[in-house]
Amino acid sequence: MDYDEIIRRVGYFRTRANLSQRETSLRLGYNPQFMQTIENKQVQLKVSTLLDFCDVVGITFSDFVYLGKTFNPERKEILDVYSSLSEEKQDTILKLMKSMK
Repeated sequence: MDYDEIIRRVGYFRTRANLSQRETSLRLGYNPQFMQTIENKQVQLKVSTLLDFCDVVGITFSDFVYLGKTFNPERKEILDVYSSLSEEKQDTILKLMKSMK
């Protein structure tokens, strides 16, 4: 995953959490323009800030990176819905998907 992809994901998860750049900046303890400078790639994002960002938007670091090399919001939505299902329904979906191979 390159830096551009990291920044795309930052914007996606911030928006998904219904947070403005300003509100995210303030929740992280920075000046109101901080996220704007990050998302415009004027300032490099530190790993420690990325971890704090994940807390602010309500995700784990694994949520941030697990989607593979190419970020796909639709795939994330599918996995979120699947994770919210009962174990029985997950098994049913998995069997259906395997039958479609």
